[in-house]
Amino acid sequence: MNFKTRLSLILLACIAVIYTACKKSSIDASGPALTPTEVSSQVALDISQNLFGSYSGIDFGGGLNTPSGFAVKHHTNGRLLYSLSNPLCGLVVDTTLNETVNVGADSSVSVSGTIKFSFNCTGDNLTGFNTTDNLAIKVSTPALALSSNILENLTLQLLNPSDDNSGFSLKGTLSSISTYSFKTGTKKSGTRNFSYTLNSLIFDANSDDVVSGSASFITKGSGPKGTWAYSGTITFLGNHKATITINGKSYNVNLQTGVVS
Repeated sequence: MNFKTRLSLILLACIAVIYTACKKSSIDASGPALTPTEVSSQVALDISQNLFGSYSGIDFGGGLNTPSGFAVKHHTNGRLLYSLSNPLCGLVVDTTLNETVNVGADSSVSVSGTIKFSFNCTGDNLTGFNTTDNLAIKVSTPALALSSNILENLTLQLLNPSDDNSGFSLKGTLSSISTYSFKTGTKKSGTRNFSYTLNSLIFDANSDDVVSGSASFITKGSGPKGTWAYSGTITFLGNHKATITINGKSYNVNLQTGVVS
């Protein structure tokens, strides 16, 4: 999948997911602060979209194929030097992005910043990579304007270096700082900040699912009718579910829908 296609998917995700999450941060809560239940739902949606590419375009569910399509290096005369579709052991690629996609006459998404990949091997076999990213994302639709900065420092590693189809682990840190405003109705606005430390999340190689592992998080935000500031933990259960613990109380959440049960 090329990067412009990924940008189109970001736009669709922002319409379907970010819009919903921002609306949740603007609803009336029991008092001036949003409840842990409401925030658990937002945390679940946010980390899922970060891990599987709907915010930054970096889909870690792809395992070793995650970097594919992000960068191709050329000599000054245009001759191909190497491609991230077929990375080499020890290769380090530092890429500057500046891409915009327009969908229809009134919606767009742009991504700018840097992505750095360094590829790791066991013997002659590619077994993982480190990525350090600093991205600025802007989304504009008829209903919503959103600006977000995403920072990632993550390491992906195959669990079985001799099997390219092996499950894999992901550890490190990621964070996002976002502002949004609605263009219709009462034209509300707000902020959404999330920061995560991932502790060896284990991914199923055959599906976009985290089957085990944990993460800690800090989140805060504000909207016209609600604010929040919480820290907690996420325990991944597989089947797109997780237990999110805030202030000693646990909430079972669907990572795809944000529904708390």
